[in-house]
Amino acid sequence: MSPIEYLNGVTQAHHARLISSAGEVAVYGVRPPSPSGAPVPEIILEVSRLADTVTVKERLPILLPAFCAERHINTDGSFCLYWGEVEPSGITSTEDAEAWWGKVLTFILRQRSASALRRWPGKADARAHGSTAARFQALAEENAAALGPRFLTTLRDNRLRLKKRGPNRIALLRDGRRMFTVLKSEKRVMSVRQRCKCDEADNLRLPMASCGSHRRELADLVINLEGWSRSEKAFYDYLRSVDQACCGTMDDCPLAMPQKGKV
Repeated sequence: MSPIEYLNGVTQAHHARLISSAGEVAVYGVRPPSPSGAPVPEIILEVSRLADTVTVKERLPILLPAFCAERHINTDGSFCLYWGEVEPSGITSTEDAEAWWGKVLTFILRQRSASALRRWPGKADARAHGSTAARFQALAEENAAALGPRFLTTLRDNRLRLKKRGPNRIALLRDGRRMFTVLKSEKRVMSVRQRCKCDEADNLRLPMASCGSHRRELADLVINLEGWSRSEKAFYDYLRSVDQACCGTMDDCPLAMPQKGKV
């Protein structure tokens, strides 16, 4: 069976109806219910086979923008449902089709919230913009996970910031307070005699130098966060260079923000 056939087989169980299916393309009307029970419009989706997976977009951009990186809608209108760096997206079974529909329904519900809030809900599991930035994000999350679940939550809650302290020094701040500084060229923490920053630091009372591999994880975390930030900036710089316009539906969109020296 093809990915489209698997999707067709479980359509009705996911607040969707099959409008047409011909070869490698299917069209569905999807209407996930509102939590309040209020009536909601049906969104018409066009799904196209791509090897063992599919791409999906609103058939005509009526309810959603034609493109919005902040809303995870690609320049061709397709939805960014999977994190390609860590998530398989093949649809080769009924279970895969069920999971795909679940992602689509979540995506549509978040789009409704984004329209009302003018920001993307679920920031904790949002993905970086652009494949390069996403790879850095995946690495940074691996580093944070090695330091403990609370540390990972701190990263996902967007409580970590970087601050450059000269051409070769980058400080990591948590909730605005400096935790430690990394020498970028050497990819190492400047002082490993300070207490580790992992979840168990207060119990173990060990310096970074003696807390397993944590001095390396902390240094790599800063390097990967810096790469993530730099790559997302390059992503938006590229969009500007090809005159990609902001859709105007999201507050604080980087694409809408004027660059320094420009009006």
